[in-house]
Parts: sequence; C-alpha cells; structure tokens
Amino acid sequence: MKKIIFASLLAAAGGCAHHIRPSITEYNGDSVTIATPQHRPRHWALKAATQEADRICRKGHGKQAEHASTRKDGAAGTNYDLFLCLN
Repeated sequence: MKKIIFASLLAAAGGCAHHIRPSITEYNGDSVTIATPQHRPRHWALKAATQEADRICRKGHGKQAEHASTRKDGAAGTNYDLFLCLN
C-alpha cells in the first residue's frame, strides 16, 4: 500500500510544471521575456518558462532559446526570465 501511495505522489509531482501558465511580456525576434508566478516552485516555473521561450523562438525564426537572466518582482510576485533566441 505504501508503494502505491509513494508512486502516486511521484507521478503527481512530476506533472506540476504544466500547470504553470507562463506569460510572454516582451519579444523582439532576438530575445523573449517570460513571466511566471513566484508562488510556484522555481524549478517548475523555470521549466515552464523555458518550454514557452523555446516555442516562441522556434516559431519566430527557427531559433533555440537560451536562458540569460532572471529579474524578480516581489511586489507583483512574479519572476521575469530573459531568454536569447540563438541559432
């Protein structure tokens, strides 16, 4: 019984990144900024932001996103991740 509960918890934890809805705040063809909420675990939020940035960079010019920096806005409870769109 304990093994079933543990396996269920692992399965639930593994799929939490897709519940985060990243927002595109800026895009100019060479870079994209993605906003994610700070109340979610950072590694899930960064994974969701990276996936969205990859999607946007591929769609725009067939490029790949590379994380450059993070700006945190504590008042808004938001992380802003800057990605460069590189070949």
